[in-house]
Amino acid sequence: MSAFEKLTLNGYTYPADELLHLCEQKIRHGDADDDEFALYEFIQDWLAPSEYIEVSTSGSTGTPTIMTLEKRQFIESAQMTCNYFGLREGLNMLLCLSAEYIAGKMMVVRAFVSGANLFTVPPSGNPLEGIEQKIDFTAMVPLQVQNAIANPATSRIFSYINNVIIGGAALSPKLQHELESFPNHIYSTFAMTETLSHIALKRLNGAGKKDLYELLNGISVSEDDRGCMVINAPHLSANPIVTNDIIVKTDDKHFHWLGRFDNVINSGGVKIYPESIEEKLAPLFPSNRFFITSLPDDTLGQKVVMVIEDSSKVDADKLNSEIEKLIGKFEAPKEYFTVKEFTETATGKVQRQETLKKVVG
Repeated sequence: MSAFEKLTLNGYTYPADELLHLCEQKIRHGDADDDEFALYEFIQDWLAPSEYIEVSTSGSTGTPTIMTLEKRQFIESAQMTCNYFGLREGLNMLLCLSAEYIAGKMMVVRAFVSGANLFTVPPSGNPLEGIEQKIDFTAMVPLQVQNAIANPATSRIFSYINNVIIGGAALSPKLQHELESFPNHIYSTFAMTETLSHIALKRLNGAGKKDLYELLNGISVSEDDRGCMVINAPHLSANPIVTNDIIVKTDDKHFHWLGRFDNVINSGGVKIYPESIEEKLAPLFPSNRFFITSLPDDTLGQKVVMVIEDSSKVDADKLNSEIEKLIGKFEAPKEYFTVKEFTETATGKVQRQETLKKVVG
């Protein structure tokens, strides 16, 4: 661990003892807000003698749980990313995510590993406001990206960030389309807490644009009897990691993600993948979020329904007519619900079942 006990933070390189003193000052004297507290607390944990770190899962598909991971695993994951993007001393990385969760923690570890300067700003809807430093690498969630590119000033700043990785929630097809015109390198990540951030990347723009996820070096995947991904990453985990993500492999390095096994709908014996339907129907909802889910049905077993984030009711007949032009009858929703606001996790992921309970009880 000794090689990673110094950190360049906001332009100043702190050796371990100075870094610990800074953390103690910020935490003990109450100078830190909640997000700063999470950052300094994680740095303290990183520099502590223990070989393990506790992290919380996002809770997008259930109750958040605490996992205990080895610092060695953090380092291996960070090195994969640093190697892929060429992160090194003299470059600037922007931390605009909370260090309470794995995505923010991994940004800190990448700075330890690479020697790059970690420039920190409070996690906000548009973290690029007021940024004057040249940023070489950052990780953002879709909402932050959406807000940044909607503002002319921050859109320009965004375009100058050499490499941007986006994760934490699904990117809408509309946002993906808007990002295609940017000159920098923008990627969607395939990630989970168990793998300490991403194991695959999908380029969203430029000459390297792909419709498939590309695995990082050292990672391989297979499919179990459900069609779900099994991740083999010996340097991250001694055992294969079984997921609930349904994929189709195209070769040893690439795969297409269909959706979550938890969300698959069996309607009249036909398997329906909600995330795939959502992608097809996205053009119909340029301003509103929505998702596809199911309810019990005496005839079909499960019937497809749509939940739309909207304070008003929808015209079901008109919507049916438009939807029939884009998808087949088996995939088409049999019922529509509206709700003022979706229920989300602390990291901004939509909780489908909790949101559905708002409208059907």
